[in-house]
Amino acid sequence: YHSAQESDDDNDIENQTNLIEANPVPDEDEAAKIIDALQAQIESAQQELQVAQSQVAQSQVAAMAVIVETNDNQLIKDDDDSKKKRVIMWLVLILGMIAVVVGLAVSFATNRAAGVEVEGNEDLNQQSAIMESYSLIHLASKVGEEKNEMLGTSNAITANEFLVSGSPGVVGGGDEIGEGKIFNLTSLVEGVSSTNKTNTTEASNSNTTLSITTNIITNSTSGDRCGAAVTATALGRHYAIGCPSTTGLGYVQVFEWDFTSSPPKQVGITLYGKEIDDGFGVNIALSQRPPGRDDLRLAIGSNSGYAQLWDIVDGLWHRLDDTNGGDGGFLNHPEGKADGEVTVSLPGSPGFERNLFVGYPSFDSDRGIVRIVVVGGNTGNVSLTERFDGDIFLQGSRQGDRFGTDIDTDIEGKFVAIGAGGGGYVRAISFYANTSSEEVKVRPVGSEIRLNSSSIGSRFDFGSSVATGRVPYRGCPRCGFVLNGRRVAVGSSTGFYVFQFVEDESRWYQIAEHASDSGMVEVSMSPDTVYLGVGTPSAGNGRGFLDIYKILDQEDDLRKGFPQR
Repeated sequence: YHSAQESDDDNDIENQTNLIEANPVPDEDEAAKIIDALQAQIESAQQELQVAQSQVAQSQVAAMAVIVETNDNQLIKDDDDSKKKRVIMWLVLILGMIAVVVGLAVSFATNRAAGVEVEGNEDLNQQSAIMESYSLIHLASKVGEEKNEMLGTSNAITANEFLVSGSPGVVGGGDEIGEGKIFNLTSLVEGVSSTNKTNTTEASNSNTTLSITTNIITNSTSGDRCGAAVTATALGRHYAIGCPSTTGLGYVQVFEWDFTSSPPKQVGITLYGKEIDDGFGVNIALSQRPPGRDDLRLAIGSNSGYAQLWDIVDGLWHRLDDTNGGDGGFLNHPEGKADGEVTVSLPGSPGFERNLFVGYPSFDSDRGIVRIVVVGGNTGNVSLTERFDGDIFLQGSRQGDRFGTDIDTDIEGKFVAIGAGGGGYVRAISFYANTSSEEVKVRPVGSEIRLNSSSIGSRFDFGSSVATGRVPYRGCPRCGFVLNGRRVAVGSSTGFYVFQFVEDESRWYQIAEHASDSGMVEVSMSPDTVYLGVGTPSAGNGRGFLDIYKILDQEDDLRKGFPQR
């Protein structure tokens, strides 16, 4: 039996070797070296096989002696021998398979180096072509004025070209008082046209320094960290600033601005969290409600497993999620956790504020989940209805993904980008809810957005910051511009990336990237998805950097219907 088995094994090895030698490759010298190395490995394996066979033979002699004493031991030894034989057979087969795979890999690599078309290269070529057709232009920057200011911790760009940014580390009259800063981008927008397109991330006006138009004054005290979260309505008249205090109750304030150099004025009273240092205000979202310009909807997240939803009408705040006798409860963590981060997102346009998106990254051992809540009725008679509880599209793929780390929606709440900062991906979904008929649809938009093999940076925290531009797919008649494609910006600790959705192919393509070695990058996008606000709060010894970029098409007619300003 062993003689026959050895002959079969030798034939298998010889067949594998012949198969490799029969596989032609353009670089014969390199292939010959690899084949020689493989043959040396096979010879070594054959020697090990002979040793193993010798051991088996010795075991057989011992087994025959034991058989005389007991039949039970005979069965046991026979079984051990069978296992050894099977292990040897599998070893030979695996070595042969490895040789074939390596041979094919050599052939693939050399064919590709020689320019031979290989299946799968089309995707890489298409990615390269699309990426080269866009330019990432650096327009201006701002460095924090104080050490540990952390400028750029949170950012938002409005449709009328204002940017608000948070600096939670501003000292002022105490440590970490914090503040918000508003910048006017109009001169930057008018200064860049299609005539100065470039493939680099630098432009002639890249050394421009952003000028502060006004500050958001919160009358904060030491440890309040105001500016840890900032947001604005689509047209930039109203702003909200989160102050997740580490020394007292966290709070959120909303302001109205008249677009002058005067500071914005607070609207309504200050809203406070439940307990000291519970992170209330670490994540906020603001939406304007019809019919009045001062009617607003505000969502507030925390680091303690709860969120709140408020309406302000005629200067008075009304709690909408208070369904548990004054303790809220509807937006609490699904698992009842009192220490989990809760993220929130609202559409920015009047009339579309009914869809609320709430993320719980710590759900199910950091798998993460996002709840969609549809707000029905009017202030004073509001109903909250959760849609697709536990839907597969709204949960992380595995534990540790932290799905819902960041969420951003378009201006109508119909397109949502959800970051999984622990899993290294972003998932985009389309959502539609008719509150009168209760018709609800949720669909994935393409596959998950991930970094490809040629992208810069780490994949581990990719998705910690996301921005959609907040403009609905198929355009926005009220916005004064046309957008016929979906676009997502993604931040991580090693840079930021921009992806474009190609409708005909139902897939995402990376169109821009920029590396950073200064810590986590926070991204925001203008409503027309053309301008990027990029904050790097840890840069410059904690001063923080704030940069403005513009995305330009190299060839406007390359893909008909893509975003144009």
